[in-house]
Amino acid sequence: MGCGESELGLHKRRPNMPPETVLASGPPDSIEATDYRVHFFWSGRDSDGTIDHYDLILVDHPAAHRSIAGDDSASTVMIRVPSVDDPRWTHTDANDSLFVTRADTLRRDPQPGEGETGGDVLETPFERWHTLFVRAVDNEGTPDPTPEYRSFNAVNFAPTVALRKPVRPGQTFTGPPVVVFNWDGADPLGDGTVLEPVAARWVLIPSDIEGLSVYTSWPDSLYRLPARYAWSPWRPWGASDSSGVRAVVRGLQRVGQVLDPPSGFYIFAVQALDEAGAVTPVFDTQTHGRNNAVLVRVSGSVGPTLIVSERFMGTRRFVGATRPVNLDVATGQPVNFHWTADASAYGGSIEGYRFAWNLRDPTDPSQWSSWSATALEAPTRTFTSGNQRFFLQVRDNAESITSIEFELSVHRVTASRDVLWIDDGAEIIRGSGIEVRQDQRWTGVLRELAVEHAFSFEPGADVYDVSESRFLPPPIDLVFQYKNLVWNVVPGTMATGLEETALFRDPFAPRHLTAVARFNYLDVYIENGGNLWISGFKPAYDMWPDEERPFRELADPVNVTNWNDPLEPHPFQDSAGVVSLAYKMGIEMFEIGAGLGTKRPQLEHYCQGLRRVGGVDPQLFETDEILDHTHTLAVPRADIESSTLDGVTYELTSGDVPQGETWVPHRHAVTLNREQLRALVRGEALHLQTSAWDGGGATHMHDVQLRDQFGVWGAPLLQISAAWPQPEIQPRNLTGRPNVEIYNMPIGMSQALPPLVARLERTVPVYEYVSGVRADPASGVVYPLTADGQPVFLLTRRHAADKRFARAICGFDPYDLTADSHLRLAHFVLVRHFGLGTLVP
Repeated sequence: MGCGESELGLHKRRPNMPPETVLASGPPDSIEATDYRVHFFWSGRDSDGTIDHYDLILVDHPAAHRSIAGDDSASTVMIRVPSVDDPRWTHTDANDSLFVTRADTLRRDPQPGEGETGGDVLETPFERWHTLFVRAVDNEGTPDPTPEYRSFNAVNFAPTVALRKPVRPGQTFTGPPVVVFNWDGADPLGDGTVLEPVAARWVLIPSDIEGLSVYTSWPDSLYRLPARYAWSPWRPWGASDSSGVRAVVRGLQRVGQVLDPPSGFYIFAVQALDEAGAVTPVFDTQTHGRNNAVLVRVSGSVGPTLIVSERFMGTRRFVGATRPVNLDVATGQPVNFHWTADASAYGGSIEGYRFAWNLRDPTDPSQWSSWSATALEAPTRTFTSGNQRFFLQVRDNAESITSIEFELSVHRVTASRDVLWIDDGAEIIRGSGIEVRQDQRWTGVLRELAVEHAFSFEPGADVYDVSESRFLPPPIDLVFQYKNLVWNVVPGTMATGLEETALFRDPFAPRHLTAVARFNYLDVYIENGGNLWISGFKPAYDMWPDEERPFRELADPVNVTNWNDPLEPHPFQDSAGVVSLAYKMGIEMFEIGAGLGTKRPQLEHYCQGLRRVGGVDPQLFETDEILDHTHTLAVPRADIESSTLDGVTYELTSGDVPQGETWVPHRHAVTLNREQLRALVRGEALHLQTSAWDGGGATHMHDVQLRDQFGVWGAPLLQISAAWPQPEIQPRNLTGRPNVEIYNMPIGMSQALPPLVARLERTVPVYEYVSGVRADPASGVVYPLTADGQPVFLLTRRHAADKRFARAICGFDPYDLTADSHLRLAHFVLVRHFGLGTLVP
């Protein structure tokens, strides 16, 4: 009866008892400040059943509620327990949770006040009041009618942002009309943990300027942003397009583009947002790691800097839209463009390159190569004739493009004539007649050699006078007609043709970015078989820029192989100077010494003469190997150059060998007759055989090959004449010529750190200066200050394996020698080494 559905059944059943809730752990109720990351624990009990789950509501009180003091003012936190059926109740089966609450209200003016810094503001926490309500729900679905709750004020410190390079703290940023601003950010939690911000936004504000550097709207316009400007939308910090850590700003006006108000001046700022809603409150241009704002000055061209190099045509830099560059090349000359680009000056990065030859329609992508970030050179091309066009583009991550075009005119190296003398001279002393006498001397020497050695030289046709050609260098079509060039330089008030053609300009120096450099066709000429002799007054100086140094400061010798521009340090250890004509002529280092207009006027070290460089003497030659041994033949230069010898015999000995009961020297002999000695002076090779050895052991002979290994046999002794402008005592106020011009300095190079290695397999020093007075180097000076014992005349091969020398350079004017010395020197260079005409004894 008690279990049946009688009147004692359901109506007499005991009603369900609601559960009770307990907040076991968490911040104390009504606490004024706790970390915005709050960990709560809770539990529940049910006297007539079990706990099924819990419900939670986290209430974010309005930012205006500053305290929980209890009064009814608008700033007081008011607690209202949610109703049983409040839709905000959220189900959970857990007994605890870490809540990331909002702390997004800064209760002070973000702009630092008088005597404050941005750091003072950053040390003020953001805050927000919250209340957590928790209720238990039993197994019959009945909730606790009196939820537990806890109120607390969450605090948090704002994240910081720092603009990255090329923006630098404390400096106004100068950039082009398209700028890519990049930034880093940090959100420290205070326990050693550092998070990334959640999002970022940026703003750009035009500014008026007073004077040269005062931005009138800085910083007030950022703290009270005018209505006509707006922050960008918040972008997630980890956005796939990097918009959370980068802003691409386009269409900026350059300085001076508009005058009223002045254009080109802007203020850029970025703020970060953290997970609690705090936003970077201050704007700082000075502090490293917190410089989230920058003053901007807009100038320059749009687009990445593109650096294009070609072996024979040098290195050039381009930015933005550029005009076509005209270049001259030889028929069959390999053309191999290679390049690199940089967008870091305005915060960008390189996305890719593409190139094309002879485009018909530059807007047709199919005619270009594909965009590629790794394609840094074009395949080598050669051309037989006509005009060819090469196109290259580089694109950055702001979609800015630098485009260049090279127009190549193809010329044929005919080498149909023997020698061109280039008169690149001017009158040093007006009315002295020196220039005329110099011309007469040179043409007379060349004409005499032409008659004696059966080559062609006509002064009316084979002379190019630079001063009579508007000071322009000889045109490439003329140069390519000749096998040999003799380029004599005596600069006057105008630039020389050699300077116009071959002056080195560091392609990495920004001051040369817009410089218009004439194409140096001499590299192409030499590579295509031409021979070049440069001489005169300071010829190396005409191929290299004057160093920018304070007046009267001692200038160290120019180190071509490790060039470091005094104004714009070169970015690499190996210098761009190795692409210069000076280096290709064999010059690795040179110095302008005492004399008029030089940097060492206080040093008295005047040249008193010239002498041949000692070099390697005697030259050693090894025989072939017979019966497991060889012999060494030593040939002194004096024997080769002696005009009295009818012949000379050399004995080759290599130890004693047994002969019967005694020991005798193992000997061979080599005899050179007069004609063979003259052949060696002419640079010819001799294949000789030693005398036979018929002592103990097998009878045998050796083969040996002789040839001037260093190109110095037959170099004449040179005498300076009365025309040489360096008397023993010369007042400094008289017109004179610098007496020191050093090439390929073996002593200086060996003392350099790190030591430099002279290219002796390609370059041979032949003559050196004899200086009258040597100034002692100051303590710590690495390189010698004077020309004593340093070469002043070099011969250089095109390639190490070449038998002939193709280039010669001397740091003096052969006109200043005696006429006989001038003639002998011209014979030594042109006939002996360049192979001009018929070489006779």
